Amino acid sequence: MKNELAYIFLDPDGAEGSGAAVVVQAPTGVTYASQVGGHANEARSVEGFAVPVFTPQHVQALVRMFGRYHGNPPYPGTPFNGWTEKDLNDLSDIVAQIPLWRTTRASDERAFLAFDRTRLDELTEAWMPVLTAYGPGILIHENCD
Repeated sequence: MKNELAYIFLDPDGAEGSGAAVVVQAPTGVTYASQVGGHANEARSVEGFAVPVFTPQHVQALVRMFGRYHGNPPYPGTPFNGWTEKDLNDLSDIVAQIPLWRTTRASDERAFLAFDRTRLDELTEAWMPVLTAYGPGILIHENCD
C-alpha cells in the first residue's frame, strides 16, 4: 500500500483470541491482518476501518459451522474445493443475525450484516465477505488452530 499509516495484525501470537470484528473496506491507510483458513494458516489483510462485533453467540455459531471441516475448509484447487449449499445457507443465516449499527452524529440505525455470496472466492474459515450499512467488508473471527 502506498500510504499505509498502520498495519495491525489481530492477535499475532494466537494467544489472546481476537473475538470478532468487521473490517469495512475503505481507503483509510490502515491495514488489518489476521491468520485464517483453518490449518492452512494463511495470513490475509484488508484496508479499512474495524468495528468490533459484540455478539459472542454468533461467533460461536460460526466456529461450530466451520468446525464441520475440521480445520480444512474448502479451498480452490484442492480436494476440498466446494462449499456445500447447506453451509452457505447456514453462513447466511448466522451472519444475517449479527448487528452492525450505522451511526452518525445525527442518528443511529440498527442494521445487520449480510453474507456476500458474490465473493465466494474470498471465503475461508475466519474470513467472510459481508455487506454492511457502510459498504463491503470482511468479518474476521478467531481461526480454529
